[in-house]
Amino acid sequence: MDYFQAVMQLRKGGIIHPLYLFSGPEEYLKEEFLQELLKQLKEKGKVFFLERLDGRQINLAELMSEIKQATLFSGGRLLWISNPPYFIAAQKKGDASGEKEKVPAARQRVNGQLGEKELLIFLQQKVSDAIIIFSVLNVDRRKKIVKLFEEAGALIDFSPLKGMLLKRWLREQFLKEKKKIEEEAIDELVERLGEDLYLHKREIEKIVTYTGNEEVVTRALVRYLVPESRQGNIFKLVEYLGQKNLKGSLEHLHKLYRQNEHPLVILSMVARQFRLIYQFLILQEKGLSQREIAAFLKIQPFVVQELAIQAKKHDRHTIAVIIAHLKKMDMNIKTGRLEAADALEQCILTLNASGSGKQ
Repeated sequence: MDYFQAVMQLRKGGIIHPLYLFSGPEEYLKEEFLQELLKQLKEKGKVFFLERLDGRQINLAELMSEIKQATLFSGGRLLWISNPPYFIAAQKKGDASGEKEKVPAARQRVNGQLGEKELLIFLQQKVSDAIIIFSVLNVDRRKKIVKLFEEAGALIDFSPLKGMLLKRWLREQFLKEKKKIEEEAIDELVERLGEDLYLHKREIEKIVTYTGNEEVVTRALVRYLVPESRQGNIFKLVEYLGQKNLKGSLEHLHKLYRQNEHPLVILSMVARQFRLIYQFLILQEKGLSQREIAAFLKIQPFVVQELAIQAKKHDRHTIAVIIAHLKKMDMNIKTGRLEAADALEQCILTLNASGSGKQ
C-alpha cells in the first residue's frame, strides 16, 4: 500500500492498526501520515502521546515488554521506532576496507527473533492504549514478519513522489488551503523546486499567505514568488544559447554563480541539457511521442516539453558540435589550461558567436 492509499483509508474511517511498518526514504510523507493518524484518533475521542525511540538501541523483546507496561498517560502511547534492524536484510560484517562492522548487541539478540511472537499477536489485536510505528529505509520483503504486516494492510510504502504523483500531492496541498492551482503553475513549481517536499511545503505556505482571498494560483504568481532553481536557470541558459542571446546567457550564468554553483558543475549541467536535446531529436525522428520520450529518457513530461521547444532551435549537427566544444572546454579546465570561470564565459561567448542555432 502506498501513501495515498493509506491516507485515503484513514479519512474514510478505515481500520487503524496497532502496528505500522513504514518503508521508504520520503520522511516528509511519513510525518504527514503520522499527523493524519493522530488527527483521526482524536476525532474518535482518543488522545495519543507521541514518543520517539531509536530502534537500534532497543531489541524486539525489550520493546514488547515495554508495551505491556501500563501507560502513564490518560490517553495512549504512539511509539515511533526509527531504524529497527529486525525488518531489513542482514548487512555484511565487513566493508571494502576489510574492517568489520560493529554490530550492536541489540541486533545480535534480535537474530533469535525474540519478541516476534508477541509482536505478531499484538498486530492482530484492536487498538487499545498503544500504537507502534516502525520506520525503516527499506524492508526485506522476504522476511515472514514483513509479509504478515503486508497481509494485514499495515505495510506502507513511502517512495519519493515523482511525475503525476508529485503533481497530485501538490494539488491536494493547495486544495487543503481552499486554493486551485493551474496545471502550468504546478509544472512551474516542479521545475523550480524539483522533488523536495519540504521545499514545496515552505513555498506553498508563502503562496497561500500572499494570495489571501484569491482562489486561483497561476504560473505567473509562482514565477513571481518562488525562487528559480538551478535546473530552471540551466533551462534558461541553454534557451538563450540557442537564441544566440549573449545578454540573457550571461545573466543566467551569473544567477547560477549567485546560487554558489561551481563553473565545472554548470558546464556539466549545460552539457547534459544539450545531450538531452540531441537524444530528443533522435527519438523524435524515430516517431516517438513526447510521453514515450519521457519514459525512454526517464525524465518528467514537463522537461520533455522544454526539450521540444529548445530542439526547434537546433539540428543534430550543431548540437554535436556544441557537445564536442563543451567536452574540450571541460578537459581544458580539468587539466589546468584554463581557469574555470574564465573558461565558462569564453565557452558561452563562442557558442553565442557561432556554435548554436540551426544552420
